[in-house]
Amino acid sequence: MKCCCLAGMLMIGLAASQTAAGAAKVDRWAEIDTLCPPREVTKPVFKSGTYKPAACGYREAALAIYRYMVKLPGMRKLVETGKVDQRYQHNAYVSKTHAAHIMFLLNWMRYDPVNRETALKYARASAQFLLTQLEPDDAPLAWWPPTYGRKPLEFDPATDGPYEKPYMRGNEPIGAVQYRGEVMLLYPAQVANAFLAFAKETGDKIYLEAAKNIAETYLRVRRPDGSWPLKMKLATGETIGENTLVPCYLLQLFSELKAQTGDAKWGKIEDEIFAWIEANPLTDWNWDGQYEDIAPAKPYQNPTKDNALQTMIYMLKRFPGDAGRLAVCRRLMEFSEKRFVVWEHPHWPTPCVLEQYSCFTPIDASAAQMIFGYLALYEAEHNPVDLEKARAIA
Repeated sequence: MKCCCLAGMLMIGLAASQTAAGAAKVDRWAEIDTLCPPREVTKPVFKSGTYKPAACGYREAALAIYRYMVKLPGMRKLVETGKVDQRYQHNAYVSKTHAAHIMFLLNWMRYDPVNRETALKYARASAQFLLTQLEPDDAPLAWWPPTYGRKPLEFDPATDGPYEKPYMRGNEPIGAVQYRGEVMLLYPAQVANAFLAFAKETGDKIYLEAAKNIAETYLRVRRPDGSWPLKMKLATGETIGENTLVPCYLLQLFSELKAQTGDAKWGKIEDEIFAWIEANPLTDWNWDGQYEDIAPAKPYQNPTKDNALQTMIYMLKRFPGDAGRLAVCRRLMEFSEKRFVVWEHPHWPTPCVLEQYSCFTPIDASAAQMIFGYLALYEAEHNPVDLEKARAIA
């Protein structure tokens, strides 16, 4: 779903990994199926040649999605009035929703240039809105956006109710109500990445500066071992819980900052972050599920494939032709497919892809993540089975 702007080949040795993570860990790949057992629903295997062909062309489907999105009242109201739609429940997720809008719309411009001006208008509306949501520069977490809306979305029982959907409170998902005031540390990076993409497309330096400021706060709150907590209190900067961020979006952030500014400082941080990933989840295989509406879990209890696949795609692009790292990428795909891809199921449309153990259900974004993963492996090795799996899910 998100692609990194990557530097060239650079080997990171064991010493760098140990510096980032403290004492070296034991590789736990051989015991991962015991530590984190796959579930029964994902045991059926891929059967080549047995899946239905696409109902229409992929490009045709993509363009239909792009055009549909800008017709949604939840997107149109922000463009037309400068205010977010209180009935659009995704506005409860301030950072995730509007960063995704920006990236989505910039992609639309590239693939459907006839609609460039429309896409740019909608992208700018989300970018401008996000600028208004950033913490002041003297705040403990200066320049960071909230994960959830600072106030509840409005809910009028006379016009919006009765509202009895599961996991909802008024117009908001229950997670936004339970965790308001908390910031999950992947989301400021997602916003910064969207700002950088918008700045690159438009030349508007205010968004580059905002991204740099977000990044500087990450450096200021970084822990001595080179990692970050998963969650913090936005108002105070206090750490919440014991879980550690898997910093895949930070790899993208610091890589793109280096590309846009030419400052080697950002590339050095990118290298340190990747060394930490190599020394930790690429060694202990704890690919922790990190979603804003699910309470953090103990190691191996709530895995996801998202950060594993993001790491895989990053490695394939940064280290092309590296046989050792390609073997690790195959492990990452095996880990992900074995736990989250459902090839057969009596009640679900299959093949489908599940999100995390705590939300073990088919999710469109998870399917997209797997498709990107298979395509990245196909581009690296040209194994036709990878391409066939991507097509089957698509």
